[in-house]
Formats: sequence, C-alpha cells, structure tokens
Amino acid sequence: MIMHKLTALFGLFTLFSFTLFGSSCRSDQRGSHLVIQLDAKTSHDTVAFITCIGPEGQMTDTLTHFDTKLELYLDIARFHSVLVSHDAGQRVRLFELIGTEWKEQTNFPEQKMKLPAEAPYLVGKDASGKERNLTDLYRKHPLLVVFASPEGLNTMPSHEIRELRAKAKPDSLIAVFFMPTTSDSTARLRVKRDNLDGIVFSDSLGVVSEARRLFGVEGQVKSVHFRIDTLGRIK
Repeated sequence: MIMHKLTALFGLFTLFSFTLFGSSCRSDQRGSHLVIQLDAKTSHDTVAFITCIGPEGQMTDTLTHFDTKLELYLDIARFHSVLVSHDAGQRVRLFELIGTEWKEQTNFPEQKMKLPAEAPYLVGKDASGKERNLTDLYRKHPLLVVFASPEGLNTMPSHEIRELRAKAKPDSLIAVFFMPTTSDSTARLRVKRDNLDGIVFSDSLGVVSEARRLFGVEGQVKSVHFRIDTLGRIK
C-alpha cells in the first residue's frame, strides 16, 4: 500500500478557500509555495488529506469540499515532504523538497509496524466524555483494539468483530476504537454508521495521537486491529 508515511498527529480544520491556511501544516504566504493539480473528482470524492512530514514528526490536515487545484504555503523548517490523498485513499501524490524546489515522487517508502509486547499505560476521556483507563479495561475483559485509518476513518467490518466475539466467551470481548478525528460526534457517528459498538475515542484531547505513538502505529494508513488479553499482552 502506498501510504505508509502517514502518522499520528491529525489536525481537523475547515477550509474557507482552496488555499491551505490556518492549519497545523501551514505557514503564512511567506512560506514555500506548492501548487498541486489533482485529478478530476468523482461525486463521492469530497475529502482530501494533506500530510506534512518533517524530521520532528508529521501532521495531517483534512480538507472538505476541496478544489482540484491546491495551493499550499509550507514551513520548510518543519516539513520537507507533503503527501496528498483523496478519493478514499485511492489517489495519492507525494512531493519532496529538493533544494529549494518541490518535486513529485513516484516511489513511496514503506514503514513497518512493530507492536509492543504489552499494552502501554493510557488514560483519557472517550468521545462521550467519560474518563477511561486502558489498564482497568483489559483487566476486566479482553479488548479488541481498533485504530481507524486516517483516510476515511475506516475501522473493520462488523461481521469480523462478530466472528471474533463468537470465538471468545459470551460478552467478554470489548471493542475499543481510536478514531483520528478531533470531532467527538464524528467519531461516534462513524462507529455507529458501521454498525459497530464499543468504547470510542476521538483525538479532541490528543488521546488518539498518543495511543498511536505508544502502540507504534503512527505510520500506518490502513486500519490496525489487535487483541489485548486480561494480562495486558498484545495478541
């Protein structure tokens, strides 16, 4: 899969023009100017993701109702690469800063995932405002942890979750969803729309970004899921 350079920090913002301002990636108009001409959009192609990549980390901004011509002003002290994804992740473009110019690249380096052997300590409020402690959760019930994809907030098919629960003891497997969006309501509605149930986290308070970092799934574009047993071991 092409998009293995995405990561944990996701800033959601509303675009009032088709120039990227006011976002985590942006600089002012004194920044390095990058113009990207996208392919023609389909009727369902309404969201684009701009991922800015630099030596100290990566940030992704979400564009809604975007034009096919994007104008970006980038702080090149922070970011040296730009990854643009739209059409549910099917169309991806990568640009690298070479010298003082932005050049489009065709080779996409893959980033491997290495999960820790045991679940890290994680505490935070879920998308309903309830304080959660991951350790307390898995000590009571085995967990199915699902990190949704940055593009489209894809989780996993509901029938797969039902199959996993069927193999476990009745009502013993609790699903925990980490949704990379800063909107609590968007996170909850997306899980509900997919006919899923469980504990839902958004990134409104940075919990999802922290969880992606702790579990080592920062660079993954696809959804990631695994189980945690009652001893905290990751399966």
